[in-house]
Amino acid sequence: MKNTKQSLYTKLVIIIIFTVTITMAFHATYNYINTKNRIINEIKEDSRETIVSLKSNITNLLAAYAVNEYDNLISNEVKNKNISAIIIEDYNMGKLIGERSYTTGKVKALNKKVYDYDVNNKSQNDILKESFYMDTFDIVNTENETIGVLSVYISDTTMNKELNNIIEESIIDTIIISVLLILFLFISIRLFILKPISDIIEIISNKDSDGIPLKLLKNNNSKEINKLSNTINDMINSVKSSREVLKASENRLNHLLEMSPIAVRITKDQGENVIFSNYAYSKLIKKNDNEALFRNPKDNYEDKKVYENIIESLNNKKDIYNKLVKLNIDNKVVWALASYMNIQYENEECIIGWFYNVTEDKENELKLFEALNLQTAIFDNSGYLMIRTDKDGVIKQINKEVEKLLGYQADELIDIHTPIVLHQEQEIEKRNKLFSQELNKEIKIGFKTLSIKSDLNLENEYEWTYITKAGKEIPILLAITTLKDKNNQTQGYIGIAKDLTQRKILESQAKLASMGEMIGNIAHQWRQPLSVISTIASGITVKSEFGKLELPSVLEDMESIIKQSKYLSKTIDDFRNFIKNTNNKEKQSVLSVLDKTQSIVNSSIVNNDITLITCFEDDGIIDGYENQLIQAIINIINNAKDALAEISEDRYIFMETKKDKDTLVLSIRDNAGGIPENIIDKIFEPYFTTKHQSIGTGIGLSITHQIITKHHDAVIRVTNKTYKYNNQEFTGANFQIIFKTI
Repeated sequence: MKNTKQSLYTKLVIIIIFTVTITMAFHATYNYINTKNRIINEIKEDSRETIVSLKSNITNLLAAYAVNEYDNLISNEVKNKNISAIIIEDYNMGKLIGERSYTTGKVKALNKKVYDYDVNNKSQNDILKESFYMDTFDIVNTENETIGVLSVYISDTTMNKELNNIIEESIIDTIIISVLLILFLFISIRLFILKPISDIIEIISNKDSDGIPLKLLKNNNSKEINKLSNTINDMINSVKSSREVLKASENRLNHLLEMSPIAVRITKDQGENVIFSNYAYSKLIKKNDNEALFRNPKDNYEDKKVYENIIESLNNKKDIYNKLVKLNIDNKVVWALASYMNIQYENEECIIGWFYNVTEDKENELKLFEALNLQTAIFDNSGYLMIRTDKDGVIKQINKEVEKLLGYQADELIDIHTPIVLHQEQEIEKRNKLFSQELNKEIKIGFKTLSIKSDLNLENEYEWTYITKAGKEIPILLAITTLKDKNNQTQGYIGIAKDLTQRKILESQAKLASMGEMIGNIAHQWRQPLSVISTIASGITVKSEFGKLELPSVLEDMESIIKQSKYLSKTIDDFRNFIKNTNNKEKQSVLSVLDKTQSIVNSSIVNNDITLITCFEDDGIIDGYENQLIQAIINIINNAKDALAEISEDRYIFMETKKDKDTLVLSIRDNAGGIPENIIDKIFEPYFTTKHQSIGTGIGLSITHQIITKHHDAVIRVTNKTYKYNNQEFTGANFQIIFKTI
C-alpha cells in the first residue's frame, strides 16, 4: 500500500478546526444546561407563588360554597403563560351533591384556549399527563379539616421557546467565533512558525552528493527559530567533520583490503560492475588493476548460472560464506573458496566478495582420487585392508596392505585370532551397546559385534579404530560382508577397511574455509565500533545543541573513540594471529584463548541472534597450541550455532570454566534441544554429519576431538543436559573439555 504524505498545513488546519470546534461545543453545551436549569427553577418558583396565592383565596371560597367565584379565579390564573391546568376537588360541595368531592377546573389547550375540566375527557387528561411539572396542596379550614385539594399543572412551552432561542444564538456565535479563531491561529502559526521552518527546509534540501547542505542557515528574529537555525548549522559542521573522519577511516580500510593476501572485489549495479579490486584479485583473474575494474565478474565464472544464483541469494539478504566456485580464467579452470556480502560503499548498495585460490588443493584432491580409483581397478581393491574369516570369525586370509599398515605378519593372525584383536576393547563395548539398543536384542561381545548386522542383511559399514602391532591407533572405514555358498549358507566374512588418515587433506581445506569466514567476520566486527564512534559524534552534536557540552564530557567521549580505535586494531591482530601458522607449543592461559575466540566469533554469534553468556570462574595454564585450541573451540561454537538456527525462540550459548584440583573444566552448552541419543556417540567420528553437504563435511568436531585429545592430552565429552536459566528450562548439547593444568 502506498504511503501518502499529508501537508503540514492540512494537518494544522484539521487540528485547529477540531480544537476550536470542540471548545466552542463544550461552551455552548455548558451554557445550554445552565440556562435550562435556571428556567426550570424560575418556572417552579412562579408556580409555587401561584399555588400559594390560589390556596389563600380559595380556602374561604370553598368554605362558603362559592363555586362560581373560585371558578372565575382559576380562569384568570390559568391564562398565565406557564400554567396548563388548575384542578380543584371540593369536598364541601361534594357532600351537598352526595359525592366524595366536586371536581372542577380549567385546562389550557395547545391553541391557548381555556376549557372547563371534564374528568372523562381523554385529550384533557393527556394534557395533564404531558405537563412538565405538577404540584398539589390540601386546603384546610380553620378547624384544620381538609375541605379540598388544589392541583396546578405547569407547561414547558416557554422553556422550550427560550431554549430554542439559546441554541440558535449559540450555533451562530460558535460559527462566527470559530471562524475568527481558526483564521487568527492559522495565520499566526503560518507567519511566525511554519514560514521560517519552510525556509529552513528549503535551504537544507539543497545538498551535495554526500547529503550535506551546501549553505548554512541565516539568523532569524525569533529567538527559538534562531536557536534552531544555529543548532542545525552546528550539526551541518559536525557532519562535515565526521564525514572527513569516515573518509579517512574508509581510506585506511581500502589500504588494508589492498594489502590483503585474500582476493577482494566490490561490485555495484547488482554485481555487474567492479568498482574496487585489490592486487590479489587482479592476480587471481590475471588482469592489471585498470583492466579488473568496470568489468562484469559474471564473465569469469565457468557456469554463469552459479553467479546468478549468488546474486539472487544476496538480493534475499542471505550472505554467502566459503562457497567453492569454478572460474574460467584465460580458458583455464581456477577453483576459489568465495564469500559474498551486501555492503554500503560510497553511498551505494554494493556487494563485496572474498576469494581464496584453492586450485592447487583441488587438483591434488582430484589426482588423489584418480590414483585411488586406478589402484582399485588394477589391483582389485589392493589399496584397502582386507581380512577374510570363517563363519566363526577366525582369520583365514589377509592382504599385504594389512601387513604393511598394521605391522602383523600373516602367520601371526591366520587361524589364531579373530579381528577383535585389532580393535579397541572400549570401542567394541560401546558399539555393542549401541547395536543392542538399535536391534533390541542382546549381543554377545566379541566377533558377533562386528558381524551381527551382516547376518541380518543390514548395511554394515562403520568407522572403527585399528590397533597396530606397535600399539598405534589408525582410524578406518570398515565394511563387513557375509560370504555365502550356493545354498545361501554362511561360509565366512570379508572385511574391507579404508585408512582414513587422508582426512588431513580435508582438515587443510577446513582451515582454508575458516580463513575465508574470518575475513567475513572482520567486516562484521568493524561495524559495531564504527557505529559507536558515529553515535558518540552525534551525541556531542546533540549536547552542543542544548548547550550541555562540557570539557570533561568531551574528553570522556574522546577516550571512548580511542578505545574503539584500539579495539579495531586488536581485532586485526586477533585475526592475523589466528590465521598465522605456528608449530611451537607454549604455555597458554585458557581464558586468554577463550577471549581471542570470542573476539573472532562475536560478530557471527550476534548476526545469528545468539546470546553468548560466559561465567569464567577460574583460569588455568596449559601447554598447547593457541591457534589449534581456538580452532577447536570455534568448531564447537559453530556446531551450536548451526543447531540453534533450527529454533525460533531465544538462542543461547553458555561458556563456563571451573577448576577441579589439578584440572580445568571448560563447558560449552546451548539450548538447541540436544543431540539425538542414537547419534551422540558418533559426532566425533570423521565425516559424520547430520547437515546437508553444502553446510558441512562432518570433519569439524572430528578435528576438535583430535586437537584436544591428541595434541593437548586432554579429554572431551558431550552429553545432553537440561538446565534452568532466567526461570526457564532448556535442553541442549553440553561439551566438556578437561585440561591438565600446570
